[in-house]
Amino acid sequence: MLTNPYYVGDLVQNRSTTVSVTSKKRRQDEQEDQIIVKDTYEAIISRDVFNAVQQQLKIRTKFITAPKKHLFTNILFCSDCGKGMWYRSNRKDYVCGNYARHGKKACSSHSIKEDLLKDTVLTDIQKLVKEIYQEQYVKQIEAQSKKSKQSLQKQLDKVEKQVNIIKGRKRKYITMLAEEIITQEEYREIVEANNIEIKALVEKKTDLLTAMASEKTVDNIELLK
Repeated sequence: MLTNPYYVGDLVQNRSTTVSVTSKKRRQDEQEDQIIVKDTYEAIISRDVFNAVQQQLKIRTKFITAPKKHLFTNILFCSDCGKGMWYRSNRKDYVCGNYARHGKKACSSHSIKEDLLKDTVLTDIQKLVKEIYQEQYVKQIEAQSKKSKQSLQKQLDKVEKQVNIIKGRKRKYITMLAEEIITQEEYREIVEANNIEIKALVEKKTDLLTAMASEKTVDNIELLK
C-alpha cells in the first residue's frame, strides 16, 4: 500500500510480466520500463502525502543496519531460510539476516552465540586432529610390525636351512659308516653333536614362531581399536 501509485490515482502498466506461457509466476519489470498514466482514477490519498511516504522509505532504507563482517561471516547460514547470519556486536551472537532485514514475514527470530560456535568448531577440530594422529600411529605400528615380521621370517628361514644342512650331514655320515670310512664310535660322537645342534635350532625356531604369533595378535588388537 505504501508504494502503490494506484492510491494517488495513477495507472501503472508493465509492472510485471509472466515468466512463460506455461507458468503462472510473474517477474517484476524494471521501473524505467513501466508506463505511468497520472490521474486516471480518483485519488484516495494526496500526492504530497504519497511522495512524503516514499521519501521516508528511502531514508529508512539507507539506515538499515548492515551485517558486520566477523569470524563466521559468509560461512554461517540460517537453517530455516538459508540466508546468511548477521553478527551483532552488542549481543556477541549471530541472527538471521533475513529476519533482521524483513522481520517475521521473512523468517523466525533466532540466534546463536559466537562463543558456542567457537567451542563447537574447536571441539570438532580437536577430534579430527586426534583421529589423524591415531591413524598415523596405527600406520606406524603396522609398518613396525611388518618390518619385525619380515626380520623374524628371515631368521626362521635361516634356522630351517641350517636344520636341513645338518640332517643332510647325518645321512652322509651313515654312508661313511657303511663304507667304513668312519668307526662306530666316531659316528656316534658326530651324530650326538649334530643332535645337540638340531635341538638348539628347534628351540630357536619355536621362539621365532611364538614371536611371529605375538606380532599377529598385536595387529588384530590394533584393527579392533
